[in-house]
Amino acid sequence: MYFVFWQNIISPHQAPFLRSLAEFGHEVVVIAADDMTSDRTMLGWKVPDLGKARVVINPNLVEVRQLVNGSPRDSVHIMAGARWYPLGNQALQQCRKSGRRVGVLSEAPDPRGLGGCARWAKYTLERFSIGSHYDFVLAMGELGVKWFRSCGYPVHRVFPFAYVPEGFPIVQAHSPNSSVSLLFAGRFLHLKGLDLLLRAFAEIPQDRTQLRLLGDGPEKQNLQNQTTSLGIFARIIWLPKTDSLGVLGEMGRADVTLLPSRKDGWGAVVNESLSVGTPVICSAACGAAELIHEPWLGTVFKSGSIPDLTRALQHWIDIGPRKEIERDRIRNWAKCISGDAVASFFLAIMKHIYASADRPEAPWRISK
Repeated sequence: MYFVFWQNIISPHQAPFLRSLAEFGHEVVVIAADDMTSDRTMLGWKVPDLGKARVVINPNLVEVRQLVNGSPRDSVHIMAGARWYPLGNQALQQCRKSGRRVGVLSEAPDPRGLGGCARWAKYTLERFSIGSHYDFVLAMGELGVKWFRSCGYPVHRVFPFAYVPEGFPIVQAHSPNSSVSLLFAGRFLHLKGLDLLLRAFAEIPQDRTQLRLLGDGPEKQNLQNQTTSLGIFARIIWLPKTDSLGVLGEMGRADVTLLPSRKDGWGAVVNESLSVGTPVICSAACGAAELIHEPWLGTVFKSGSIPDLTRALQHWIDIGPRKEIERDRIRNWAKCISGDAVASFFLAIMKHIYASADRPEAPWRISK
């Protein structure tokens, strides 16, 4: 088959899936407004390798028309990050005029407050305008599925999907006789819920537990002040921002990775942590909470609930340091969220939509 993905940037969180799709023998074209934005570059993102996929950067309107009209009549155009950009709007209009097949790959936006109401209205308006021409919606996690269904998209056209970060080497865990190590890795932003994490951690007895905070961001000074006021400053280890391999090394040495976000469209650290064999405590407001469906993979807590987060922390501290056999189990499970697995799931969805095959189940929902 012939697939065209329209994106705002070349996303590292889709690259393994797109590479696999091309390796399977399908024609894959990735068209992006930019290869990478400056803000993402500052966060350490790099333009990923897309293997055999063809890449087109920042086409003009004439080139967009040529790319759409030059694709086979039965090609499938997937509107990913470019959907709310001029590039995506141009591509959508041209696909509609030319009768090309179109679908969407999207996170759920932030549903909170008045802004959330405005976003719901925006997406609902899309559903009953250009969205009426979408053949399918690949929604990030159950949060995405619920969001698009609430906006009026038919249940049978909405499918749970997932981001796929790069594969990772096995890293050496710390000694099972050491203290329990809890790790947060990411930007220090209010949205990430680190203030909630610190308040929950302050409720935990001090014995044999350490909280490691890896990263940087505008909230760092506020967070350091908070640890002082809570009396836990000496129990926190502040780790500087590092590259992806450095982050993975810390994840491999941790006993649990933490993602306490107030809202996260996905949360790729969940994939990364599971891929190196470390369980995750994750807020229910994160799309990647979709992956934590077995108790040995981690715990999903109610977003914003400090008591619920405290209980989750205490549970994993009581279990103690991870054993290598437990890490192996998680690493083996994580094969179901590899590039090959997600590409196979994507193709099964295409066969269901366009060839009347049975509706497939997401591999991470059925893997044990």
